[in-house]
Amino acid sequence: MKKMKPFDLAHEQYQLLMAKFKTTKDLQEKNILFRRLTNLLAVMEFLISIHKPH
Repeated sequence: MKKMKPFDLAHEQYQLLMAKFKTTKDLQEKNILFRRLTNLLAVMEFLISIHKPH
């Protein structure tokens, strides 16, 4: 099994959470998923920033 890069793992998790977000009808669950999606975006932005040449 190939080891995934941190960004790829975060992106995969983002896609899974977004799919749940789009299908759930529960407003409380939507709020939790939205916060998790926002946090993952921040993580992905950080991972991109540390790999940029300075």
